[in-house]
Amino acid sequence: MTRSPDGITRFAGVNASMALPMTANFSPDYSALRRYASWLKGQGIIGVTVNADTGEGAHLTVDERLKVVAAVREEVGHDFHVASGLIAAQTEQAVELARQLKDAGADSLLVFSIPAFSGTPLPPALVYDYFQRLSDAGVDLIGFNLTPSLGGVVFAPEVIDRLASVPNLVGLKEASFDAADYVRSRDALRGATSGVAFLSGCDNFMYESFVLGANGALLGYAGLAASLTVEVFSAVQGQDFQRAETLNRERMQPLAEVLFGQPVRNSRARIKHGLKLLGVIDETAVRPPLLPLDDTEKQALDNAMKVAGLL
Repeated sequence: MTRSPDGITRFAGVNASMALPMTANFSPDYSALRRYASWLKGQGIIGVTVNADTGEGAHLTVDERLKVVAAVREEVGHDFHVASGLIAAQTEQAVELARQLKDAGADSLLVFSIPAFSGTPLPPALVYDYFQRLSDAGVDLIGFNLTPSLGGVVFAPEVIDRLASVPNLVGLKEASFDAADYVRSRDALRGATSGVAFLSGCDNFMYESFVLGANGALLGYAGLAASLTVEVFSAVQGQDFQRAETLNRERMQPLAEVLFGQPVRNSRARIKHGLKLLGVIDETAVRPPLLPLDDTEKQALDNAMKVAGLL
């Protein structure tokens, strides 16, 4: 299938997956969220994603997710891409939520796998049917390969091949955290269609994923280190590989290894701690059952941020 190249162009850059600032009693802090969105917009990124894994989307009520989208949209304006995670349990619920998120201001939806996708083999028709029904909501869709360590599913090439025929599919975020899976997904998408953006979500090997071929990036890492991510991505796109490799080795990767080290689920708390160190947010609370950082993790992150040149 051939699509307009506009879909590729629209995602040619870095989209930052945002953390969700919360108050000490674990309620979304919409005022802090607005300040944070404004801070990110000024760092050369092309858009933001809310209600995704970094933003604790699975831990929010539907009303909270809609308010998050509305607050960010109002803050950044309509000339800036706002995507929202779409997290649901089954098709009818997902279609209704997709409509609501669109009405709240989302330009596109990052579609998380549903429980029915679990287990192997995964029939391509099952995934296709789910995405095709989501098209009824009239909103652009981004498929999502997500590492099982974060509760996701990595689509086999035959699933991607079928998924690529969904008209509203504009991108595929590849966050398997595995280089071999990344390449397989890239080749499957390229073989199936043109005009669907292949987006790196591999926060653990960002530089290498850019070099291996990415039209853009959609990264939780960029929710903290946006300008550094843009700098490395732009260097790779400009084929200045020596500069990109040096930036990665000396600044980007040391921070990535701390932010997305084991257990990966703690990345949300780590990103919030980093944002507080930068004075962007005031509280680092994550919603239970997620756990706060201990002193050892805080110190490791402090050191990594200094190495990255953020402090």
